[in-house]
Amino acid sequence: MNYTIPPKKMIIINILDILKRYTDENHKLSQKQIAEILKNEYNTTVERKTIKRNIMNLIDFGYEIEYTETVRYVKSKEGVKEESSILSDFYLKREFTDSELRLLIDSLLFNRYLPARQCKDMIAKIEGYLCRV
Repeated sequence: MNYTIPPKKMIIINILDILKRYTDENHKLSQKQIAEILKNEYNTTVERKTIKRNIMNLIDFGYEIEYTETVRYVKSKEGVKEESSILSDFYLKREFTDSELRLLIDSLLFNRYLPARQCKDMIAKIEGYLCRV
C-alpha cells in the first residue's frame, strides 16, 4: 500500500512550513511570494485564493498569523463599484524573537556546566526556530 498524501492535500502544511521558516515580524510574505515558494520548493502550483483560504484555515485552527488588509474598490461585471480587500504581508507570530533565541544560544555557548555535546544538540534545536531569511 502507498500512503503518500497527494500534493494538493499538503498545501496547508506546506504553507505553514513556509511561514515558520521564512517569516517573522520583520520578514513578511505576500500571497505571490508564498505561491513562488510553493512552486519552487514543493513543486506545487496554486491560485492566490487557495493560499488565502488555507491561511484563514490556519488562523481558525489557532495559529497566530498576522497580515495587512487593504481595502480597494473594483468595478463589478455590471459596472458598479464594489468594495474588495487584499490580504498581504503575512507572517507567523513567534513565541521568541530572533534576538531572544540568539541570547539563548550565546548562554549555551558560554555555559561551563553542561557537556559540549548537550549544548551542541540544544543549539541545533534552537536554530530551527530562527527565521531563515
